[in-house]
Amino acid sequence: MQRLGDGDPRATGPYTLMGRLGAGGMGAVYLGRSAGGRTVAVKVVRPELASDGGFRDRFRREVAAARKVSGAFTAPVVDADPDAELPWMATAFVVGVSLHEAVAAHGPLPKGALRMLTAGLAEALNAVHGARVIHRDLKPGNVLLALDGPRVIDFGIARATDGTALTSTGAIIGSAPYMSPEQATGQSLTPASDLFSLGSTVAFAACGRSPFGDGGAAAGVLFRVVHTEPDLDAVPAELRPLIARCLAKDPGERPTPREVIDFVEQGDRPSPREGWLPEAVATDVLAVRAVMTALPRPAPTKLLDPPTQDLDAGPQAPGPGRRKLILGLAAGALAAAGVGTAVALNGDGSSGTTAGASGRPAGAPSRPSGDDVPEGKLAWKVKLPATCPQVVSAGGVVACVSLEQIWGLDDQGKTAWTVKGADHGVQFSVQGPTPKNIAAVDGDRLYAAGMAAPTMANLTMHATVLGVGLADGKNVSTATLDTAPNVGAILMPGIRGGRAYVTVMLGTPQQPTTGYGIWALDLASRKTAWFHDHEPLLIHFALPPDSDGLLIGDTERLTGLDAKGATSWTQKVQAEAVGAVGRYFVVADVSGTLSVLDPATGRKVWSVQGVEGAANRGGVVAVNPDGSILYALLRDKDGGLSLAALDSASGKKRWTAPLPPDNAKPSAVRARLLYADKTLYRMDAGSVVWALDPADGKPLWKYTGMKGTDPSKLAWAAGDGRLCVSDTTATTVAALHANGA
Repeated sequence: MQRLGDGDPRATGPYTLMGRLGAGGMGAVYLGRSAGGRTVAVKVVRPELASDGGFRDRFRREVAAARKVSGAFTAPVVDADPDAELPWMATAFVVGVSLHEAVAAHGPLPKGALRMLTAGLAEALNAVHGARVIHRDLKPGNVLLALDGPRVIDFGIARATDGTALTSTGAIIGSAPYMSPEQATGQSLTPASDLFSLGSTVAFAACGRSPFGDGGAAAGVLFRVVHTEPDLDAVPAELRPLIARCLAKDPGERPTPREVIDFVEQGDRPSPREGWLPEAVATDVLAVRAVMTALPRPAPTKLLDPPTQDLDAGPQAPGPGRRKLILGLAAGALAAAGVGTAVALNGDGSSGTTAGASGRPAGAPSRPSGDDVPEGKLAWKVKLPATCPQVVSAGGVVACVSLEQIWGLDDQGKTAWTVKGADHGVQFSVQGPTPKNIAAVDGDRLYAAGMAAPTMANLTMHATVLGVGLADGKNVSTATLDTAPNVGAILMPGIRGGRAYVTVMLGTPQQPTTGYGIWALDLASRKTAWFHDHEPLLIHFALPPDSDGLLIGDTERLTGLDAKGATSWTQKVQAEAVGAVGRYFVVADVSGTLSVLDPATGRKVWSVQGVEGAANRGGVVAVNPDGSILYALLRDKDGGLSLAALDSASGKKRWTAPLPPDNAKPSAVRARLLYADKTLYRMDAGSVVWALDPADGKPLWKYTGMKGTDPSKLAWAAGDGRLCVSDTTATTVAALHANGA
């Protein structure tokens, strides 16, 4: 907690205020205790607002709305006095840490925790909507993670569903990255608006950021919420359809809280003995509990998130978060409370596997440690002023594409040239720090996908591809899709035979999302070769170099397209990742089966089981230059991985090589492979990059400079004699020579 200053009250109603937890536009929140020892969170209105009769009415309605809500996943109101000299409201103090700070400190939540979070938020909204209230500000900072489940707090801008608003007509109040499109445009709201915020909040918990990006001015964020599709790459495959439905632009297409709960209940639940929170987050919660119970008079420090900022209010000074500050207070208490924590969270420590005489599970390979593999020498590392979600190494430069411009970096990492999108009326398809394919090389030119740059005064948009010379950043050209109503390009799956293949979001500014499509652009003429309309969100693409076919896929099915963009076949399959080898499609499904398909018919040529999947935008397999060998990762009985070289025509194993252990918790981005410059590269779950000999899989060198970074935030590319890695969170780009020297 923060110490009480001269302007802070020392008591409110029956509660002694022990320190300030946080502050926002409406007032401050304090940790309070009653004479009987009950701990509460007390919101006290600022003195200058207390004298405003209209604001008192708003606060009175907030109290009334919050009093209506009672549920296992909310923090109930225990006392209030909206007519006091300084109006106040007390809610039960939740022994937990905010979702926002838990993710910031420890990274995205694992799949089991995400499922319980989703169900808990839906339970909370069920109670909120049952009381005829709309929350209107559900976001990671208003979700607390407790040992027995999440809690939704702060009804400061809530609204009764009978139309009694707490804000002036037309005002847009809330947190931009988590608003619904109808809230962002000032329309009337229904409970479905909270479901959109639920989807954004769960996506944040899975990805570590808002699905619409957190960067830029509020107007830019709101524009993306209204007109672009969310980035859900890091959301587990089984939850992705639900979250995508929550984030539908049309409120009528979103599920109800009850439907969300029913969806989650169909899957596996975490063991009660293990708890639902990751160990690191649970440890923080235990620290909070230790502090709250160990000392009757905790030393002053500060607990809650940075304050909520209303878009129509001035910026508020952010303060330390709940986790950071309470752990400062907990330093002494943890010495006593920490003993036994690991046992409580991890159970009895048994692995549940049968070990052989060597201590390994029966049939598991002997696994090298990797300690003797030499460290690769970093050629250069630079920090860019913006996120680079894709790096391209070709033509003597490393090209990096941001939302607003492209950088060309030379062999020393120095900027050789830049191209600003605004100079050519283009905004590139970059949303947040998730790696994605938005650019590709054809000969000596780089092509990047985007949209005609919109303004708040003119929202007209069209998918656009910008081309630039790799050597000097000159000879810029643009091509725009004019054969279908659309609001911009999302991805560029690749270039083949002089055609760029671009994923496009269909719609108009008035009806932003009506479907998706693939645009085949002839680069020489800058004319459309063909356009394929596809209604569901497209997430899978494969472009075989020796075929005219194209594979596209959504969450439920795959579709094969011919050379003219017509549908050749469809198959219902839940794919985790797709790729291409020679003239064939490669598909890894959720069961761990990797299949090679004929592009003309979709017929299975061969398959192999036990393949590690879930690659991020490709990389589940790698292929040698002539397409004769396919490299994949196979799961071993000890939980580790082996690299396998498979004959692309028959699927027969040429060799397998056990890989060193990752020494990291499993990542949502597991199988990542690249082949270039006679070197096979693998990024493991701990973000260590291994350079391997493609002849036998033996390690040549490794690079540990990104170790500990979330691999889902790392973009990489190999070619032109170098390996490049972009840390999209730190906005840094590093390069190593292919030989590691």
